[in-house]
Amino acid sequence: MSAVEHETEQQVTETPERAFLVRSFDAVAVAVEGRTVDVRVVPFGEVARVADPPDFRPYEEQWMPGVFDHQVNAANRLHANYEHQRDITSVVGHGLALRAEPDGYHASFKIHETNGGDTALALLRDGALPGVSLEAVPVKSTRSAAGVVQRVKANLRGIAFCREGAFAGAQVL
Repeated sequence: MSAVEHETEQQVTETPERAFLVRSFDAVAVAVEGRTVDVRVVPFGEVARVADPPDFRPYEEQWMPGVFDHQVNAANRLHANYEHQRDITSVVGHGLALRAEPDGYHASFKIHETNGGDTALALLRDGALPGVSLEAVPVKSTRSAAGVVQRVKANLRGIAFCREGAFAGAQVL
């Protein structure tokens, strides 16, 4: 096996127990125009220490360019919620656009004219929700020579506006 093959050796990291990943990222600024919020869903190149149910064993993870390329024309299927809550009233918006930029995936969300949407918008404008968290199902991952799990293909389900993050580079823009 060559050094290049070893560095990106395929490893099965997707199991039934780890079917749905939640990752949060700190935001540094809020850019809200009307009811549209722009976010960096996930930064490229950053490594974060994460742990998933059911065993919560920590490992390092990195999201790679191209991971969501197959979804750039389906942003309308993405939902934005508050703190990963699953009830219908916690859905505060839906996707308008998803695009790959040099620094990561960016998305635009329309915030709904509902009680929850109005509250989320006020919290975003005031800087009280500084985190963006993705919700995704991994499809293909590799492990680098350094042991970092690299997500190379995943299905983005949505995002959550939240108070804390794991990656410094995901942010409300």
